[in-house]
Amino acid sequence: MSIATKARGSEPSEFSHASTRYEVSSVIRKDRYDRTQTLLEWVGEGKSVLEVGCSTGYVSRLLTARKCKVTGVEIDPAAAERARSYCHEVLVLDLNSPLWVGSFGGRTFDVVLLADVLEHLVDPWRALREISGLLDGTGSVVISLPNIAHFLTRARIALGQFNYTSTGTFDHTHLRFFTIATARELIESAGYRITRFHPAVGGGSLRSPLRHLRLVLHSLARFAPGLFAYQMLFEAKAKSANRQRHEAFS
Repeated sequence: MSIATKARGSEPSEFSHASTRYEVSSVIRKDRYDRTQTLLEWVGEGKSVLEVGCSTGYVSRLLTARKCKVTGVEIDPAAAERARSYCHEVLVLDLNSPLWVGSFGGRTFDVVLLADVLEHLVDPWRALREISGLLDGTGSVVISLPNIAHFLTRARIALGQFNYTSTGTFDHTHLRFFTIATARELIESAGYRITRFHPAVGGGSLRSPLRHLRLVLHSLARFAPGLFAYQMLFEAKAKSANRQRHEAFS
């Protein structure tokens, strides 16, 4: 069912649930603060990658260019069809179904990429536990989550504004909202050990007149990530990979 919101002075508008809305014309910016650049570097090159929530494959294409073998998971059949141009395989699956992980028949991956996915799930804790069974012995999950405690989000809420949008922190399909503390709790309670964390500031480009402000924001995010990180990036490894893999497929 579509979710409708009403902006001040306008008629109600319905938001699409199509995953194609996440595709952007410039996926990666050539600067060190770009969120996608960091995710790509953490995934590495020449890896077997499961990209969960691959949309139209706009990140899969970049992973393939880095000689990764990408298997995609996508709930939107139209977006999945487009992603097949860049992925070795794309499976149309619903992560809210407890049966989705069985579709891989025991296959494992070097990396499972969850870029802004877990906040869309009814039970992200269960999904993360199940994903541990898809990792090889040294495999890792790479996760991106929006920070609900970002200073701009706090300001909007303080002004009484919690209006859903088609994308972003207030995406109308977000079911869960996380701070840095609760994001860490999510990952660790699902049986993972966090190995890397990066506070991404988001927005702008090198040619933007605000590029110097991004430098300041990046410095602030390193000092106070809970307030200035727009997105929270985590790399984690399963604490007991073999035991969890057995449980996931039992």
